[in-house]
Amino acid sequence: MTRRTQIVGLLLAISLASASWSEARAQDASPPDSAHSTGGFRADDLAAIQQMMDAAVRDGRIPSAVAMLARDSVILWMGTAGEMGPGHPMRRDAIIPLASVGKMYTAVAAMLLVERGVIALEDPVSKYIPEFAQVVVGVTDESGHAVMQTPREAITVHHLLTHTGGLTVTGDDFWAAWDTHSGRTTTTHLARALAALPLQAQPGTAFAYGQTGASYEVLGAVIEIASSQTLEAFMQENIFDPLGLRDTHFYLPEGKAERMPSFFRRVDGALARERPYGVDFPRSTFFHGGGGVEASPQDFLMFARIFLDGGSSGGVRLLEPETIDRMMTDQLGDLAPRAGWSWGYGAALQFSDDAAGSRTLRQYGWIGGGYAIAWVDPVDRLVAYFAFPLMPPGDNQLLREFARLVEVAKARG
Repeated sequence: MTRRTQIVGLLLAISLASASWSEARAQDASPPDSAHSTGGFRADDLAAIQQMMDAAVRDGRIPSAVAMLARDSVILWMGTAGEMGPGHPMRRDAIIPLASVGKMYTAVAAMLLVERGVIALEDPVSKYIPEFAQVVVGVTDESGHAVMQTPREAITVHHLLTHTGGLTVTGDDFWAAWDTHSGRTTTTHLARALAALPLQAQPGTAFAYGQTGASYEVLGAVIEIASSQTLEAFMQENIFDPLGLRDTHFYLPEGKAERMPSFFRRVDGALARERPYGVDFPRSTFFHGGGGVEASPQDFLMFARIFLDGGSSGGVRLLEPETIDRMMTDQLGDLAPRAGWSWGYGAALQFSDDAAGSRTLRQYGWIGGGYAIAWVDPVDRLVAYFAFPLMPPGDNQLLREFARLVEVAKARG
């Protein structure tokens, strides 16, 4: 089985919405009680989130779940529901694949190389993958015939980061390339296969995420080629290890089987076990830039803090503040698919407008595979995480309900 089913994150107009490792663990071991230490959240509003999770498990919508709300370095609330496997309650430190939420990590990896001068945002992708020098744009003329045009500009690293390169990211030809390479070859092999497909739009003229956000697979290939490392090795050395992310991986290592819950799929309206407790996807040489990272909630918090603290987390500087600002800045402008929503580098952006017309970033984050959602709120300095082991298409409605309940809790707190 390939990772196609693991990282497919359907593009929906959803409401996305400094501590050491030991501090995060301490918060996990001793969660605040419902009467106090909720960081401005009302106990009954947090209880409503727990009740939503419990009901979803009880009603057979999902097999289990884990959720977290944190402010800065402090975990304000964590909840679990269901079981990791038969007789094993869901763990607060469960390691769950993040699917397309993993694009946040890939964007950070790319920006590390930009800061070091190894790559540039304006670099043509063909500098690293020569096949992209030969791409053509496929359009339909007035007679309905396919016509191939020369691109008016080259696909760049910036285009990959913003899904504006015009890549074909859906359709039979795309899925044929995906199924041939995903989990079987390398991200570079997939990138070359995508370069052979006609572009669906002129570079820089349209935002096209598709179903997997495959531009980030090509970005992963650029990172591997530019760094002379696999994406896994580069992230381990430059992101995971410096930040102390001991439970963040591309494939679950030996000795952590008890941290990976059973994964299920919905078949004829009922849950059917896809993978048993403690079993990850088979390890391969393919490291998905579009969504291969898996992490515990506590590790995601440590990572996400770089977006609240100008590139630093736990006293470790990963990126410069200017770089973080750029990642969390609207990169689409008029290409944004809807008002109040856009894309930066690595994640979606959601804004609020006040009566004076001032625009404020309220959420930077994304949804993955219909079973994970995570974001940071730079105004309230919150980090939110919710995940459950249900294979795509997962349950996007439940993810949206979590986001809604968090917003209700913020408003009432």
